[in-house]
Amino acid sequence: MLASCGKKVGYEIRGDKVIWNSWQGDGMFGKWSEAEVTDEHGFQILQPEGYAKNTQDVFHGGAKVDGADAATFQLLEKQGGLAKDAKRVYDRGAVIEGADPASFERTGMEGLGRDKKDYYLGTKPLHVRDMASFKVLDANACGKDDKIWARDSLDYYVSRVATPIADPATFQVIQSWYAKDARQVYFGSEVLAGADAASFQGIGGESGEFAKDSKNVYWQGKVVEGCDAATFQLLKYRFAKDSKHAYFCYSSGSPPHALPDSDGQIFEVIGPSSQGFGYAKDAKQVYQGANVITGADPATFVVDPSDPEKASDKNRRYQYGKPVQ
Repeated sequence: MLASCGKKVGYEIRGDKVIWNSWQGDGMFGKWSEAEVTDEHGFQILQPEGYAKNTQDVFHGGAKVDGADAATFQLLEKQGGLAKDAKRVYDRGAVIEGADPASFERTGMEGLGRDKKDYYLGTKPLHVRDMASFKVLDANACGKDDKIWARDSLDYYVSRVATPIADPATFQVIQSWYAKDARQVYFGSEVLAGADAASFQGIGGESGEFAKDSKNVYWQGKVVEGCDAATFQLLKYRFAKDSKHAYFCYSSGSPPHALPDSDGQIFEVIGPSSQGFGYAKDAKQVYQGANVITGADPATFVVDPSDPEKASDKNRRYQYGKPVQ
């Protein structure tokens, strides 16, 4: 429908005026907006939907780029948002703070640039202390608030935050948020106080949130009280256990939930469900996720292999963890 209107987003020279056309709305529900940008005298469209300029001003997306020098302004990539003038570097019209136009370049990783003195994530400098040793550890985690994605000989980086490394020679990323060296353990951009670096290890989780050392089990950098670290292990379908208890690990940001009266030594997972968790049992109880299936017989309880929402024991049949007639 938008194509049939004969309009498209971008600059349009109409008579002696330059118009910025944009669609205001969500998908097919909205309307076209036409905003006058400037007069057409000396106007150059550098990118149909991005940069343009005349003899005095530079524009991006129909808006004036304040302070840009039209005489020296040039694109650094034909289809992207990177450009520069004699004094500054721009990303989609925004100034990259402190970047040097003469030496700035993309690094080949989305959103990360560098010049002769620093690295830049988006429009912000990282203030890298050792440029020569800086390296990306996980390109997919670049800029995320909860992942360690880069390091140099002095610091490691979570989003734009640099955290000093105590012993650079032994530093290693364990998983996701967690890292360690010979002297201390790190979680995100913080030191994990009290953690034992020698025995610390990552043990997984849906997003790498679990770790342990010789004393404690950790979930998102917090000690899980009551767990036996020596025997704690993650199981399928969000279940976990140690020598004392079984646990259900919610995916909504809650720490592991100890299943009441559970027996970790004989606890076992017996099947999946289609609701994102599964079935498990010990000698006394059957569980669907964190819920006890009241009255179910653990010795004879089985999950239907053709339909994981159906199960049965010697007494009755179940659907969605509930008895059915």
